[in-house]
Amino acid sequence: MLPDVIFVGPTKCGTTWIDTYLRTREEVVLPSDCKETFFFDKAFDKGVPWYESHFRGQGGTCVEVAPSLFHKPDALANVRAVCPNARIVIMFRDPFERVVSHYFHYRKQGVAQMPVAEMATRHPDMIEASLFHKYSLMWMEAFPGQVSFVSYDLLKSDPVGFCSVICDVTGIPDTVPPADALAGRAVNAASLPRSAALAHVTRRGAELARRMGGHGLVNWLRKTGLKKLAFSGGGDVSAERDAVKHDVLGLTPQLAPDLSAFNATYGKKIKGI
Repeated sequence: MLPDVIFVGPTKCGTTWIDTYLRTREEVVLPSDCKETFFFDKAFDKGVPWYESHFRGQGGTCVEVAPSLFHKPDALANVRAVCPNARIVIMFRDPFERVVSHYFHYRKQGVAQMPVAEMATRHPDMIEASLFHKYSLMWMEAFPGQVSFVSYDLLKSDPVGFCSVICDVTGIPDTVPPADALAGRAVNAASLPRSAALAHVTRRGAELARRMGGHGLVNWLRKTGLKKLAFSGGGDVSAERDAVKHDVLGLTPQLAPDLSAFNATYGKKIKGI
């Protein structure tokens, strides 16, 4: 059993929220023991049977929400080889806002405070995953007629309407989601850890466990509250966020031309605008 639909990202565009919502739908099959398998970008050597095992024993529209794939050409080639008929969904978010969110993604994992440009040098995916025109073009060429674009802004402004769009792109019935499926679902909430060292060790340990096939262990530890203990509780981020928002304008030469090209080429294709 292989995915009918793959949300390829990018990260920090509401994909965790999407995965959480889709898990309330009986018509949808998602990886049973993890949110992301990382098969196409980090575990391709494990083979297709290993990947299929995450979906076995279930019936319905098969979906993976895999935001790490968007800006990786090798991952795209792997998706094309294994799931050539899959529908591809790209989440669009203002690239400057996405960089801010991605900056705090690394801060939450224990990375020290530093200028945005320095963080982007250390973690190139901050910029690469914001180049929507560059990478959308690759997906459109590899999956002609199979790519949909969805607006992140709709999730922030109208979660119920956003769910309708998600139902449309996945091909499942559009029903009003129950209140408990939406209530309390934070979207890319920024936070800092109590201890940067603890956050760093926890992140590395989770990555090692996943590589060794320990998705179930990682999920169990999340339920114990370890994630909240490790990655939050470090105080208010509002002052740092304001500084980062100003600092990110320095990336205009890298981001603005790509954004302009994306809007001209794909702007009218985005669902939820």
